[in-house]
Amino acid sequence: MSNRVEPLLIVFGTDPTRNMSLLLDAISPSTIVPKPDKYYTFVYKAKTPGIQYDQYPLVICNNIFSWGFNAYNEHWGYIRQYSWNEVLSNIYELSEEEFETCKSVPLAKFRNT
Repeated sequence: MSNRVEPLLIVFGTDPTRNMSLLLDAISPSTIVPKPDKYYTFVYKAKTPGIQYDQYPLVICNNIFSWGFNAYNEHWGYIRQYSWNEVLSNIYELSEEEFETCKSVPLAKFRNT
C-alpha cells in the first residue's frame, strides 16, 4: 500500500480540524472495529466530566472490550480508553508508514469535557 498521507504534506497547515478533514478524505475507506497492534485515527468526544481529551487521536490499538477499546495515543504518549458511543466518526486504519507521517502533522486537538 502506498502512503496516502505523504501527498497531503504540502496542503496540511496548522489547523488540526482542517488537517483531520483532509486526512479522513484521503484515507477512506474505514473500519468499524479496530484490531490490536494496528494504527488508527478517528474523531472522538469524551463523556467523562472534567477531563481533557484528544478530539483527533492518533493511536495504536491495544485491546478490544465490549464497552470500547484502549490504545496508545501518540499525542498523549500513553494508553487511553475509548468507548464506542463517544467515537463520532468511523475508525480509519493507517499503515505504519502513514502513522509515522501523521506524527509530524498538527492533528492533536485537546478539549475539556
